[in-house]
Amino acid sequence: MPKKIHGIGLVVGGGLIATLFLLFIFTASVSGAGALTPMWLGVIWGGLAMAWGIFRMVAGPSTLDRVNGGTDAGA
Repeated sequence: MPKKIHGIGLVVGGGLIATLFLLFIFTASVSGAGALTPMWLGVIWGGLAMAWGIFRMVAGPSTLDRVNGGTDAGA
């Protein structure tokens, strides 16, 4: 069984979200919407998800991680 890489989904998903929001901002700014748009929140959230995923990849598995998924936080 291959080794599980923690956080790779967050990195890929966050990068995809940030990229899509950036593309939308830049295509909408051509039509005159400007840089002052709440769409930057999507870019920020995507960047935060990427940062958390990179942290999980560097830090490795947490003591709260279960083998079968989920966490032991409530147990």
